[in-house]
Amino acid sequence: MVKLIPSSLTGRLFVVSMLVIALFLPLAGLVLEQAYSNSLDRRLQEQLKIQVYGLMGLADELEPGNLWLPERLPDENFNQIGSGRYAQVTDSQGNVLWQSQSAINIEFPNPIPNVPGELNIEDIYPPGQFIFESLILSDKQSIESTRVTVIWDGPEESENIYTFVVAESLIPYIAEKKSFRGTLLFWLGGLGVFLLVIDGLALFWALKPLKRLAEDIRQIETGNSQILNTEYPTELNLVAKNLNALISHEQQQRSRYRNTLQDLAHSLKTPLSVLKSSLSKIGNTELKNIQEENISRMMNIISYQLQRAVSAGTSPIKQKVNVKTCLDKILSALSKVYYDKNIIFKNDIDVSCTFFGDENDLLEIMGNVCDNACKYGNSKVTVQSNFVTNFDQTNISIQVIDNGPGVPEKLQTVIFQRGRRLDEYNEGQGIGLSVVSDIISSYKGTINISSNDQKLNVVEITLPGTI
Repeated sequence: MVKLIPSSLTGRLFVVSMLVIALFLPLAGLVLEQAYSNSLDRRLQEQLKIQVYGLMGLADELEPGNLWLPERLPDENFNQIGSGRYAQVTDSQGNVLWQSQSAINIEFPNPIPNVPGELNIEDIYPPGQFIFESLILSDKQSIESTRVTVIWDGPEESENIYTFVVAESLIPYIAEKKSFRGTLLFWLGGLGVFLLVIDGLALFWALKPLKRLAEDIRQIETGNSQILNTEYPTELNLVAKNLNALISHEQQQRSRYRNTLQDLAHSLKTPLSVLKSSLSKIGNTELKNIQEENISRMMNIISYQLQRAVSAGTSPIKQKVNVKTCLDKILSALSKVYYDKNIIFKNDIDVSCTFFGDENDLLEIMGNVCDNACKYGNSKVTVQSNFVTNFDQTNISIQVIDNGPGVPEKLQTVIFQRGRRLDEYNEGQGIGLSVVSDIISSYKGTINISSNDQKLNVVEITLPGTI
């Protein structure tokens, strides 16, 4: 289903602006057109009044019932056939006494006289004609007429009643209204497009600081920046300052938390080390083994929980760590630890491979995985990288390959499950991979163990980053 309401703030404001423009411009067009139409109608009516009064001024009664008017009137429109302006005079019975030359073959409406002295203005359409301003369904002309009935001074009142009629064709006025409507539609349509463009540009300009704020926050998340700048509009400056204060507090809190846990671990490990060193004084071998086992387990638990707690994977504030440089440090240290095995190390990590997170977490992950590769591999350890994309974030894939026997296939699917310990299957592996699994999960990454086509053991890790 198509979403009717845009999800973005810019889209919503633009839709609201479109609705306002779509409602305002047609209403404005109707008001302007009606005002123009009324103005034309008033102009025509005033013009007809002047014409009918002028016609009355030219009339003269030579004898009762015999009204005289000149054949040609001063207004040439009355003297031209089909000019659109017509005049006529009738008696009290509706008989035509005089008509202008332009009124030949023109049917005047309602010859019955008005109330004397009353001026009547009306629009007349031919019978059966439907008119809607510009739509005329007839060959006959539609006219607007003005009629005035007067009583002329004379001895016999009945013979001195005359009706003066002046009419004007409506076709030019309808055409003028139609032309005005077309011009109005053109300019209002152009104005609507112009307003939408201006509104879009105004929204883009007004909301640009919000996009810049979002981008600055993203730069902090990816480790490209540590704080927000405060060069925003006044309304956003306070938000930026509060976010900076929150970021600073989070960093200080995380640092204080790590230091406290390390102090606690150190405080616990010292007496445990003393206890462990005093085991040699115990003569009971069975009791000595039990205490040694429990002391070692307590120290492992302390290390495991400490490493889990200080992982920065859940923090939205990340750093950019060069993976190749980090691996060089790890492999250099491992080459000294496993000097006797003559292991060949190969760092094929791309020089631009970057991890988005805490460097200590990456050292913990790769240190444990590479240590296991050295411990259980035979003579060669290779580390390589690839780029992976998904819907949520960009990831890097790091493969640690060794030529050892690897993990049994039946254990590859359960080895990283919560609550499972590797030392249940192989003596001496400790808790390293459990910590690795937790740290990787905190970054929403994955770790898998498999074998490639050359029967080499492969540990593949995906983490947020880029190449």
